[in-house]
Amino acid sequence: MVTVFDFLDYKKYLLKKISSLPSKGRGVRLALSDFLGCQTAYTSQVLNQQVHFSLEQAVKINRFFNHTKDESKFFLLLVQLGRAGSFELEEFLRLEIQEILSKREDIQNRINVKENLDEMNQHIYYSSWHYAAIHVVLSIPTYDNAKSISQYFAIEQSQVQEILDFLTSTGLVNEKDGKYQIGETRIHLSKKSIQIRRHHTNWRNRAIHSIDENSPLDFHYSSVLTISQKDIKRVKKILNNALDECKEIIRESPEEVVQVFNVDFFQLGSKN
Repeated sequence: MVTVFDFLDYKKYLLKKISSLPSKGRGVRLALSDFLGCQTAYTSQVLNQQVHFSLEQAVKINRFFNHTKDESKFFLLLVQLGRAGSFELEEFLRLEIQEILSKREDIQNRINVKENLDEMNQHIYYSSWHYAAIHVVLSIPTYDNAKSISQYFAIEQSQVQEILDFLTSTGLVNEKDGKYQIGETRIHLSKKSIQIRRHHTNWRNRAIHSIDENSPLDFHYSSVLTISQKDIKRVKKILNNALDECKEIIRESPEEVVQVFNVDFFQLGSKN
């Protein structure tokens, strides 16, 4: 099911939404154009070029696709983001969008999640990179047992089994006949969590390990530089846009390998 909350670009959402409809959305652009009171050529121009729908048209699009109240608000924010003419406005809208997405991810605001991992078990989960790695690799059908996971990560099978037992006991993983799959319990780490530092540290340490291995398949870039305050904002904007694009690619990508994605861009010295 295509949902607007999975997109940060309203045009990409509309293109995906239309193509997901019966007959791959044939005739939908014409129907949408009629509903908006504009030419089909204009609708195609908006979806494929730098032209944008107006907010008034966005409201009608909400009605056309029968968006819920929450979906409508989010879609309007995406249209405003696309139309934003300054960095300050764009940054403000991104924060608004991220706040909505964060609330949706919160375990108490998602009706399809039965249980969240409690604080004690979160402490165990983030004590080592192994827990998250083994948890995630279960999304790849090939790795559904302790032996195959042990070989994939080069971890002792007994240690893998201990972690699988923990993940199973918390509901993060389900087990049947020695086969494991991701369960219904979710783990959501807020920015205020005391575990967030450990989470970042775990994967930065793995990045150091990857650098030591010096594999041509991996990518690392580090630089210390001087830059103006104005251009810091420009670089952050580029990184944000790149992250948004990467997230959309990852969302649609089939599970084949486990990949670590770290991004750091921070100031050294006094921040006064």
